[in-house]
Amino acid sequence: MCIYGLKVLDFTNIDWLTHSKDAEGLWDLTQHYLGWEFYRQSPWHFPLGLADGLYSSPVSIVYTDSIPLFAFICKILSPILPETFQYFGIFGLMTYMLMGGFGALIIARYNSNPLYSSISAIIMSISPVLTKRMFYHTALSAHFLILMAIALWIYRDDCFIQDKAHNRSHLKASYVILWALVVASSALINAYYTPMVLGILLLSCLQDLISSGWYKTSIIRSLTCCIPTLIFTGLIAYAFGFFYGDVAPSTVGLDNLSFNMNQLINPVNYLCHISNYNYNFTEQSYSAFLPGLSTMSGWQEEGFAYLGLGMIIALALMLVLVMIYHLKPETSSLTALVSDGYSWVISVLVGLIVFTFLALSPVATAGNKIVYSINYPEGIYKILSVFRSCGRFIRPVYYGILVIVLSTYAKIAARIDLEGHKSKHKLARIILSVLLICICLIQVADIYPSLKYKQDAYNNISSDYRSPLVDPAWNELGTKADEIMFYTPSVYGMECNPELSCIFEEYALEYDLSLNITYMSRDMSSFADEKTLRHFADREKGLEDESIIYIFYDISDIPPASKSHLNYYMIDGYVIGTDLILENASRYNP
Repeated sequence: MCIYGLKVLDFTNIDWLTHSKDAEGLWDLTQHYLGWEFYRQSPWHFPLGLADGLYSSPVSIVYTDSIPLFAFICKILSPILPETFQYFGIFGLMTYMLMGGFGALIIARYNSNPLYSSISAIIMSISPVLTKRMFYHTALSAHFLILMAIALWIYRDDCFIQDKAHNRSHLKASYVILWALVVASSALINAYYTPMVLGILLLSCLQDLISSGWYKTSIIRSLTCCIPTLIFTGLIAYAFGFFYGDVAPSTVGLDNLSFNMNQLINPVNYLCHISNYNYNFTEQSYSAFLPGLSTMSGWQEEGFAYLGLGMIIALALMLVLVMIYHLKPETSSLTALVSDGYSWVISVLVGLIVFTFLALSPVATAGNKIVYSINYPEGIYKILSVFRSCGRFIRPVYYGILVIVLSTYAKIAARIDLEGHKSKHKLARIILSVLLICICLIQVADIYPSLKYKQDAYNNISSDYRSPLVDPAWNELGTKADEIMFYTPSVYGMECNPELSCIFEEYALEYDLSLNITYMSRDMSSFADEKTLRHFADREKGLEDESIIYIFYDISDIPPASKSHLNYYMIDGYVIGTDLILENASRYNP
C-alpha cells in the first residue's frame, strides 16, 4: 500500500489499467486487462480458457498474461461482480503477502525467533526482482510460487509416514496433493514458473534419493510425488487451452533475452518501450549506492537479478564466517549451519548450476563479453525456445541465495541459543541481531529508488484517459460491423505495435467486435497472414462484406481499390477500408 497506494485495490478502478502507458511507458498491463475483458464477455468453451474476439478463432487466455487462474474464478463469479471489475490490484497485494508469509515460514524452520522471520519477510517482500515486475508484468510477479516450492522442499521431512511393519516410509498424500496444486497453479498464473517449480520438486527428490542411498523405497517415494503432479498439471494445461489453436510453441529471442553473469550485483534495470515497430530501452538504477554495470543489450532485462547491497554484504559475511569456522576443527560442526547434510549440498549445487545454465542461454555473457556460445541442434533449440525469455530462470537461483543466506544466520542464532546463557553468548546474540537489522536497513535504503519510482508511477495516473478514436465515423462503422481485420499482421504483427492493438481492442469491446490479430505473448501473425491474404484473394473475385472494418498497417502496401473493391478513408490518422459509404469521412486514395 505504501508503494502502490489504495487505488489499485479498488475493484472498479480501471484507469491505471486502460492507459498503463502513463505509468511506466508500457502497454502490457492494458493488454492483460483487455484479455480478461474479452474472456469475461465470451461464452463458455472447452477448453475452459478460450476467449473469443482476440483472434480469428478462439484463443486461450494464457497467451494474454491475464492471470488465467484469477480470470477463470472471476468469470464464474461474473454474474454477481460489478460491470467494471479488475483483480490485478488484489493479485499484487496477495503476492506481497505471500512473499512475506513464505519468507517467514522458511526461516521459522531454522529459528523460531520472530526477529529472523520478520527480517526475511521484509527482504523477500521488497525484492528488487519482484519490484521490477509489479505491475507491468503482473502474472510474472508471482515469485511466491518459487518460495512455496522451496518451503515444500524444506518441510519435506515432516511429511514422511513411517511404515514399521515393512520398515519403510512414504509421503503423506496431502504433501503430494500440495505439490500437484502448486505446480498446476504455476501453469495457471504464468507458465514460465512451471519448469522452475518442477525443477525444485525434482531437486527435493534428488536429495531424498541421495540421502536414502538410491533405495527402492526412495525411488518409489519420488515417483509417487512426481508422476501425479505431472499428470494433473498436464490435464489442467489441456483444460485451459495450452495446446489449442494457431499458437506456435516456440518463438525467437532465446539468445538475447538472457541472464548476464554480473546481474546479481548489477542494479541496472531496462524497460523496453515498443512504438510503431521500434524497440527503445530506458535505463534505471535500482540502487542508491552501487554503480551500474554494462550488459550485452537492453534485452537482458529479462535476467535482472540484483540482490541489493544489504544482501550482498550479508552473503559476503556469511562466506567469510563459513571459511573461518571451516579452518577450526574444534568448531567444524558449525559448518553444518549452511547445510542439512551432503545430500542437501549436492542437490542445491545441481539446482544452482542447472538453472544458471538455462538462464545464461546458448550465448553466455559477462558484462559486454561473450563467455561461450553453444550451437544447439535445431530440435533442441526449438524446445528451449518455448521459454525464450530464458533469463527468468535465474529466479530460483536468486531466491535460493536469499534463503541460504538468511537461513544460515538463523541457524547461527539458534546454535548460540543452544550453547547456553553465558555472557559471551548473550553478546554474540545481540551482535548478530544488530547485524541483521543493519543489513535489513541497508537493503531498504539501497533499493529505495526503485520503490520511489514505482510509487510515482502508479500513484500519479490521471483518470481523464480518452480513446484517440474520436471521429463519429467509428460509431457508424462499429454499429454495422462484426470484425476488425488488420492488413497484414506480419512483421511481428502486434508485437511491434501494442498501442495500436490496445486502442482497437478497447474499440472492439465497446461495439462487440472481434479482431483477426492482437498483441499477445505469442506472435500468431504468420497464421493471421495466411487467412487475411486468402480473404483478400476472395475479394478480388467479387466478395463483399460490410461487416468487416479493414485497417492497414503500411500505407505503402494497400491493395488498389480496383482489386479490393473497398472504399478507403483516413479517420483519426488511420487508413481504413470498408464496403460502406461514409458520407462525413475523408476519402483516401492509396
